[in-house]
Amino acid sequence: MTIRSPGRRLRWWLLLVLVLNLGLMLRLVATEPEADPPARPPSPAAPSPRLERPPSHYLLSEEKKQLIEVLEGFIVDLQTRPQPSAAERVQNLRRSLNRSAAILAPAGRPTLESTAVFKFPLRRMAEELAELDSGALQEVSKHFTERGYRNGGESWTFDPLEEVLYQTVFHDPEYIEPVLAMQIMAWEVKGDREPIRALLLEQNAGDDTKADTIRQFFTGNTSTRSGARQMQRALKVLDPSTLEGCTWAELGYGTGQIFEAVREVVGPSGRIVGVELGPGYETLVERISRRHSLEWGPITLVRGSEDDCRLPAESVDIVHEAGIHVGVGPPETLERQTIPWLKSVRKAMRPGGLMILDDCGYPTLDGLRAVMTKAGFEEVQVVPISTEVTPTAQPDFVAAFRKPVGGSPPPPDGEGR
Repeated sequence: MTIRSPGRRLRWWLLLVLVLNLGLMLRLVATEPEADPPARPPSPAAPSPRLERPPSHYLLSEEKKQLIEVLEGFIVDLQTRPQPSAAERVQNLRRSLNRSAAILAPAGRPTLESTAVFKFPLRRMAEELAELDSGALQEVSKHFTERGYRNGGESWTFDPLEEVLYQTVFHDPEYIEPVLAMQIMAWEVKGDREPIRALLLEQNAGDDTKADTIRQFFTGNTSTRSGARQMQRALKVLDPSTLEGCTWAELGYGTGQIFEAVREVVGPSGRIVGVELGPGYETLVERISRRHSLEWGPITLVRGSEDDCRLPAESVDIVHEAGIHVGVGPPETLERQTIPWLKSVRKAMRPGGLMILDDCGYPTLDGLRAVMTKAGFEEVQVVPISTEVTPTAQPDFVAAFRKPVGGSPPPPDGEGR
């Protein structure tokens, strides 16, 4: 005969209740939002203030999201296995390329054009797979060659400038390690700028020019084709017949994609001046010139600052910028940097000279007019160039402003010309 103790049974029930309560408490703690980390003081190298809204190339399509996952998965595999065997590398490369092909194969022409920015890392993967195992590349050859994805049309081919930039970024470890370039690309296409700077500092990879070069791959601004498109937009507010022999200043020349198009309009007697921040861009242009003979002609490079273009007074006829987003930022930044910079640009222009601004709707036209008027410019013409695919909240336009000629009223702050 077994005697059952009511006290023992009660203890078991109490233990069960205690376990259930403990589980509930753990769930509440797990779901409770974490406290915000303490704010860090801004770094001197911190990125510029956020734009009014994210640029359109950050509005990711499903295909871009999937291709980013492929790219980041490839990077993670490299970082977690720093010395993988050749067989492991082949397997990883083949898997990444096959998945990319599965994403791209059913895509229509607009999607292929918008995802062509991935041709840089995918080509590097295909080249490495061919080096390790040419037979393995044959298994994905329906879609890939050593030069990358081959079914995307012209946007997936490499023009001369893209080719030399590709060789610099993906085959010149003295410039930057390819894996580091791929990681920067993945962050850039998501619009995540902070880790880019942190990684460059951690890897001792030099100035931010390298990140900006890679960044421009993902904004489509690394080819002579993109430079020609920029010129087509600029000519909507310029008379081509007046440009022969003039002095053209390109503010923020980046990879130099527009220089060839500028040479075509100013001719051999015209003068081209490029202005950028920091010495890295000059070094990049020198590397480009050594690797490829481009139709740029003589170019003068000037190292400007955030509040001064550092061009001689009354030395240029046309000033052009694309993608600087003049007028974007908090009021204190506009007052401290943007307005003084614009005044230095106005000082560098000859009376009646034109400044062409092409920022794809960042800032708004009202925002642009406000800063340009405060800097002492006169509005000449604004040409809307939105298309059916332009976001409604971001109407696209190109604007021309003029440096006043003699006799015009002084700028709003009373500063002399």
